[in-house]
Amino acid sequence: MSKKKTLKEYQQEEEKLREILVLLEQLFKREEASAKAIIGCLYDIATLNLINKYCPLWGINSTLKYISRFPRPVAKHLGCKLYLQPKCPQLITDWLYTLVEFPESKGKEVEIVEDLALPAQTQIKSLRGRVRVLTGALVASFAVFIGGFSWIAYNLQVTPAELLTTTQTRLKN
Repeated sequence: MSKKKTLKEYQQEEEKLREILVLLEQLFKREEASAKAIIGCLYDIATLNLINKYCPLWGINSTLKYISRFPRPVAKHLGCKLYLQPKCPQLITDWLYTLVEFPESKGKEVEIVEDLALPAQTQIKSLRGRVRVLTGALVASFAVFIGGFSWIAYNLQVTPAELLTTTQTRLKN
């Protein structure tokens, strides 16, 4: 049987968790370049997986993979500012706390799991909704880009293939 924590021990534990949180927040602010690199890697993986899943046709697939590189800097900036810096320090602090927390009995573990099940399900639903919105935005941006490209090719009265080859030969010269 273990000894119960005193109020002072709880307060000390909370103070140390707040200290960890502040340190992690400062780490993410100082290491913004690393955070953006992490977001960039995740963006590359996500776009490749989305394109491979929803656009398996060879011609469209390779075109979308090429086009998906352009919004990468925006995704890195927004991902860092809107997700990593505000949310990751708390998530990491909570995760680290679970590594050093020793539950008192099995009965309490079951209560904790039951308490976490409902918010986790709502968070999963929320994330699925965000993925749908982001997928729609990605498809819309590709459609606008391809439409603009086609409009330019039409106004110049050339085929898109000719437009690409002339652009590539100009870049080589």
